[in-house]
Amino acid sequence: MAELDILLKRFVGDFRKISGVEGCVITSSDGAILASDVSGNVNEEELGAITIFSAGVGVQLDSELKLGRLEKIVVEGSDYKIISINSGPVYVGLSTASNVSVDLISKEAMDLASKLSEVV
Repeated sequence: MAELDILLKRFVGDFRKISGVEGCVITSSDGAILASDVSGNVNEEELGAITIFSAGVGVQLDSELKLGRLEKIVVEGSDYKIISINSGPVYVGLSTASNVSVDLISKEAMDLASKLSEVV
């Protein structure tokens, strides 16, 4: 278990290195925060809750609509954006400022999420 904790913390650090990312949480499917690194106005519990809720809705849409695997959900507010990614048995939530391009973050974030899903 300690090895997994260290591995998840490393992944959080890698997500945080992506330009524009202000916070990152990795949660279990039941919403427990497994690892995180947030700063500024980002609240760990709120980011985790929005991540698990939006990713859960995405999984349900994916299942019911059968349009192909959903990659990410983006929640946008006036001052923020949250990207939720289903990464196998865990979910990744990334927070950014409102002026950050999700498209610029997505490629690197999806590559990391894919690597994460291979090891958890």
